[in-house]
Amino acid sequence: MLDHLSTIEGKIGYVFKDKDLIKKALTHASYTNEHTEAQNNERLEFLGDSVLGLVAAERLFLTATGADEGRLTRFKQQLVSKRPLANAIINAGLDSFIIMGKGERLQFDDSRINLSENLFEAIVGAIYLDGGLSSAKDFIFRMLDFDKVIFEQTDKSIDSDHKTALQHHVQKHKLGEITYKVISSSGPPHNPSFLVAVSINGKQIADGQGKSHKKAEQQAAFKALQILTNKE
Repeated sequence: MLDHLSTIEGKIGYVFKDKDLIKKALTHASYTNEHTEAQNNERLEFLGDSVLGLVAAERLFLTATGADEGRLTRFKQQLVSKRPLANAIINAGLDSFIIMGKGERLQFDDSRINLSENLFEAIVGAIYLDGGLSSAKDFIFRMLDFDKVIFEQTDKSIDSDHKTALQHHVQKHKLGEITYKVISSSGPPHNPSFLVAVSINGKQIADGQGKSHKKAEQQAAFKALQILTNKE
């Protein structure tokens, strides 16, 4: 595994100061059952699950402003459920580096999703210990498209208002005046599409697209809020 360490770190997008942490994150319990001197990733998985939950909850709290506690909980479950975590690991090709026992290797096709989900959480835990919460957030946001899922879900709610959320954020931090401008429109009259840019103090921050000016403005505001909160 150490021969491929630079490749693994490249796929993760993070270089570990403590290389033992990433080795431990990649080691499944089935391997330690056969090699008792090794350490597996179960404790890192436990830690990473908590860090992942915190990061998801914080992002939802800041962006899904129209959602109550019950809806926030459902959104959170969707963001950090088994399938998106596993898919992120598999799509990055990190599942091929899992260190496992011979028996587990034989049934890898059946257990691939579970092992990949566990690996995602273990990597989050390892990065958190090695580089802190900011580095863990970077990995999570790089691997999981939180913002797309949150926008799609909150946009279904009649009480979602990203423009108001952006206004509150800008006023709180005294960033200046918000303006929206239609950049372009396309499509037939019965199915139009508008592209709207949002600027703060004359500087364009983001743009959004929608079937009406209002929907395009909401998406632009949502994306702008993500950009601003990521800088904090």
